[in-house]
Amino acid sequence: MQRVLFTLLLLAAAYKAPAQAPGVPVYVEGRGERVNEVLLEQAKKLHGESALLSMIQVAEQSKRKSCDLVLPPAETKPLSARERWGRARAGHIRVGQFYLCSKCDRWHLDLAGGYALTADGAVGTCAHVITPPPNMKEGWLVAADEDDVLLPVTEVLACDPGTDCAILRVKSEKPLTPLPLGFDVSPGDSVWCFSDPNGKRGYYSEGIVSRFVRRPFMRRRETQKLPAGAAVPSPVWLETTTDWAPGSSGSAIIDQFGNCVGHVSEIQTVVEEPLPLRKKKGEATVGQVLGTQMVFHQAIGAAEVRALVKIP
Repeated sequence: MQRVLFTLLLLAAAYKAPAQAPGVPVYVEGRGERVNEVLLEQAKKLHGESALLSMIQVAEQSKRKSCDLVLPPAETKPLSARERWGRARAGHIRVGQFYLCSKCDRWHLDLAGGYALTADGAVGTCAHVITPPPNMKEGWLVAADEDDVLLPVTEVLACDPGTDCAILRVKSEKPLTPLPLGFDVSPGDSVWCFSDPNGKRGYYSEGIVSRFVRRPFMRRRETQKLPAGAAVPSPVWLETTTDWAPGSSGSAIIDQFGNCVGHVSEIQTVVEEPLPLRKKKGEATVGQVLGTQMVFHQAIGAAEVRALVKIP
């Protein structure tokens, strides 16, 4: 009997229980194309089949200012913490370019964020996410789900660089999990973001809404080449204390019900002002290290996305 118990204890000690709950993915950290190796192969295959939307077509279709969609109504039932994470992850769609690099002559896959708007393939993201990278020789717009399945983008339904909003249509073999748009949000409300900051997959963070603000959005003037002195409509920004970084652009900001109340657009960093450098005769000037004082995380409010959809 003692021998049996001893054997069982040895087996129990050897068994390594998983750290995560059932259904929770474990991401593998990596750099460069290794992270997107599976998606790269899918992209190359679809490119060979002429199944991808070229960036030339994207530029032309981005002139569309509105589209016809039937959006799901906002949810009103609060979700548990795990349900909220699951909804955010299921609705997250990565969006970006598959392109031939003009510098190294290799194929790259550069993905940011997006989110499902309808089950049949409408996806919201930033207008700047679908802008070609500067080192692109030729390229195609693509998307991917959280199961590492490449989703061909079939068309740009609507785009407004002035509010940093775009709506795409993707082709998926299974229905997407849409995030309804939500507009009942106030400073102090808790919000969450599921994104891939700096290429780190599946980062989920919590914060609160800090404020709503309007300010000039200079990308509109640069993109549309508006004449000097022309009025530049500015979007409503939703500032939060939620964490994100480059690579998070276009990812949804959700409320306690799982509604998308905005999407990641920009980051503003407040840096300490430099002090005048002084030195005595014969002494070397020492450079001053400046510190970050504060980081503003700015999302585009869901109302700006809703403005691209024609009201029935």
